[in-house]
Amino acid sequence: MFKDQVIERILNEFGEPSRTTAKVKAWDITQEIGLVIQTDSPNKVDHAFVWLPYPPENGEIPEVALEYAGETGRHSNTYASPGLEKGKPALKLIITSPNELDDLIQYIIAYKSFAPLPKIKSNPLVQQNGTSRTKEDLQTVDVDSMPKPQPKKTRRKAIPRTVQREVWQRDGGMCVECGSKAYLCFDHIVPFSKGGSNTVRNIQLLCENCNLSKGNRI
Repeated sequence: MFKDQVIERILNEFGEPSRTTAKVKAWDITQEIGLVIQTDSPNKVDHAFVWLPYPPENGEIPEVALEYAGETGRHSNTYASPGLEKGKPALKLIITSPNELDDLIQYIIAYKSFAPLPKIKSNPLVQQNGTSRTKEDLQTVDVDSMPKPQPKKTRRKAIPRTVQREVWQRDGGMCVECGSKAYLCFDHIVPFSKGGSNTVRNIQLLCENCNLSKGNRI
């Protein structure tokens, strides 16, 4: 399974885990930064769930991450890791490709070194003769068929703690779609990729299922 590849890569980069349970493998990257890989889920062969502490104010939020408020929705086996203690917000990264795994490693190294946090980019597929191939696999390029360059996207920043608290109080600590109080995370009503901001008016509480089903829609 792909999560086994993620674990092997983390082992190669950061050594043996600091803690292993039946459900997770955890590394203490520093005294403030813990990394947790779920081993009990997901069951999909091409997915891995990786937990990291919420970045500092104005820090980079990976596009592949869900943002969790406090311990709500958190995997309980994350609490013993630095920066992921109970009550603290956290990120759950859904890693699905080797490219995203490479970006994850660079993100952790930058986080550890107090350097600007890079993006973790998805691995888009290019259709050629009906077959999905990564851009890196293509040997020739038809210039006329190439898409026009897109404007440079603004980096997705961490939601300020004051905004998190106000959104939590406003939404009553429950998903605004289904009313669930489990697995809650912050959602941009207008997606960040479409120009949405980190303001109270544009942030809402959604449970993980509602958040994932919404995707990048408004």
